Amino acid sequence: MGLYVAPAINFIQTDSENTETNSKPGVIYGYALEVALNEFHRLESGFGITYKGGVISENQTIDYKVQYLTVPIFIKMRSREIGYFNYFARIGPSINLKIKEMISPNTLNKTTNPGLIDVSIFIGMEYSLGGKTSVEGSLFFNNNITNALGDNNDPDALFHQIGLRLGFLF
Repeated sequence: MGLYVAPAINFIQTDSENTETNSKPGVIYGYALEVALNEFHRLESGFGITYKGGVISENQTIDYKVQYLTVPIFIKMRSREIGYFNYFARIGPSINLKIKEMISPNTLNKTTNPGLIDVSIFIGMEYSLGGKTSVEGSLFFNNNITNALGDNNDPDALFHQIGLRLGFLF
């Protein structure tokens, strides 16, 4: 088990040709629990708080800031230990449940969907501090696969993230 923090860049992908999007900074923090399936594969879950969003500009500019409770289900594939290092890849889906949203300007009655599904991919390494204790760092991409915007008049939009996850496992 362990704790992690992950600064990220949020961006929105939309299907509308006349829409411009801009990225925003975001963050993820949470608790991870790993269960060894064998020496080189682990099942990972836990929970996190994820801040997603971005800016969409069509007729007017709308700024989305949305907070989610995230529950991942990842498979982690690890290398053999090389010195004090293990290298890994982690992949799997996450369920995101909306906790809070701030959309500005708030006079537009815009909303986001209450739940999203992501597919994430990580590449990283762990450094052993002795015993079962280690620190990890990984680059990740969270690829949202469900429409993020709740209004039927809005274009379909996906919230994506790219970032760096830093964690402490004990």
